[in-house]
Amino acid sequence: MWGQIGINTTLPSAALDVNSKETTADTRAFEVNNSDALQLLKVQNNGNLGINIGTVPASDILHATNDIKHEGLPVLQLPYNALAINSSGAAGVSPAVTKYFYFKRSAAFADYSLFDPNVYTNIPFSDGADVLGNTVGFTFGTDATGTVNGQPVSNIKYLVIPEPGVYLFEMYQTAYCNNLPAVSSNTGQVMLKTVFGTAGTTGSAYAVNTVSMDYMIPRRNASGAISATSYSYANPQKLIVAYQSTVANEKVALFINYAGGDKFTSEVCSMNKPAGSDNFGYLIVTKL
Repeated sequence: MWGQIGINTTLPSAALDVNSKETTADTRAFEVNNSDALQLLKVQNNGNLGINIGTVPASDILHATNDIKHEGLPVLQLPYNALAINSSGAAGVSPAVTKYFYFKRSAAFADYSLFDPNVYTNIPFSDGADVLGNTVGFTFGTDATGTVNGQPVSNIKYLVIPEPGVYLFEMYQTAYCNNLPAVSSNTGQVMLKTVFGTAGTTGSAYAVNTVSMDYMIPRRNASGAISATSYSYANPQKLIVAYQSTVANEKVALFINYAGGDKFTSEVCSMNKPAGSDNFGYLIVTKL
């Protein structure tokens, strides 16, 4: 009378109303097969839809094999990705999350010498109040003894990269040495390297990956005024490196290394706080 057809129901509520025969989750209320009796499309009792998945039950609301073509979707702007796929193959729209590590040093890193290119001094990074953000999930450790470029170094404080990927390291600090150098050269300055080293997942032999060289300008006091007996000006030391980690839990560490010029044989060199600054240097790492 109303032009409605009911299958497994005496009261159809639509032009075609199909009810399942059974109540199990994978009972098929609707099924389409091809000429070879292969299932192409099925709707299960639990509402899951399967397309080209064969006889296995559909495990999600939409469970399909092969490519799916979408047209006319809205274009989403940052911080959103148009499409995200999780490890189980489920698709959805998801915000893009930037993973980062932010360390701002609140105390001076002091008492090292600058005179021998074979001596490496570790730049320490430890967990605590100086860690202002760590969504990348870095962990910390200490090697009581180790080597850098084959040279012995003690008390190496390192960072552990938890997962493979490309990471942008940006470190900034300022260095000074209190008093005149023990040995003067004709350069009138100290050449200082900042070294980025890696040691795999369990080793303590750090290989040099990247070196950044800067200079310490003499004859300046902490305020920048000319002084005949001072190396106390805040001399910027920078390191920027994009590093690709290919294994989980890889160890990385940073070091200071003398490169040339005037020499300070006693431990009178430090990482200082520039005038007007609130920190003794920082490290920012971003997972790209």
